[in-house]
Amino acid sequence: MSRILDTNVCIDVLRGREKVVRHLMACSPAECYLSVITEFELFQGADRAPEEYREQEREKVSRFVSRLQILPFDSECARIAARHNAELLNRGTLIGITDLFIAATGLRHAWTVVTNNTREFRRVRGLVLEGWR
Repeated sequence: MSRILDTNVCIDVLRGREKVVRHLMACSPAECYLSVITEFELFQGADRAPEEYREQEREKVSRFVSRLQILPFDSECARIAARHNAELLNRGTLIGITDLFIAATGLRHAWTVVTNNTREFRRVRGLVLEGWR
């Protein structure tokens, strides 16, 4: 079963949250992927760390990201995101745009999105979710 890891799950791994790390370790390397959107969010977080820790945080994120395959946000993802965003707008139940992009990537590949933020992600019709906490 292929999974796309949401940013908050990756942060849990980087912080050493044991239960989440165990879940990741139980997966084969070919099962877990990152959206390029999550890569962006992780590096943005590292770049927002206090200056004396920035380089260390960048290196930690670089090592983590290098172990996983990165999925692009392509034209098909954009169309899926647009369709679902329009639906969410019409219902008045928006979610964060980066979460929507990650969800669209999951839908494009028909893969499970692993997240700690099911409250927002479950608003996206057809998206399969999994929690590791």
